[in-house]
Amino acid sequence: MERIDLHATHNERLAVIVDRCLESEAAYKLFDMLGAVAQLEMDDRVAYVEMVKDSGLYTEEEIGAIERLIVSGTAGFFKQVIDQVRDEQVLREIDELVAV
Repeated sequence: MERIDLHATHNERLAVIVDRCLESEAAYKLFDMLGAVAQLEMDDRVAYVEMVKDSGLYTEEEIGAIERLIVSGTAGFFKQVIDQVRDEQVLREIDELVAV
């Protein structure tokens, strides 16, 4: 029976999310906004999720994902990781330009 490395699978999913956010300004803005909401007091987070539900713009699956990201605070973590990777990419590009 093959063992599945759950930590590696989690890291791979995180890497996919980061890549998408770095490639898409809309995805980056979404995580920026969700990260900010995830920093609010819990009552405010729950109120925001209720507004999302009431908007009728999202499917139940999307609402569930948004709710988990906000209520758990995970959106803030993702935003920090995305910003860190972006900063590292910028520094690498600067180093490449200076080396030329």
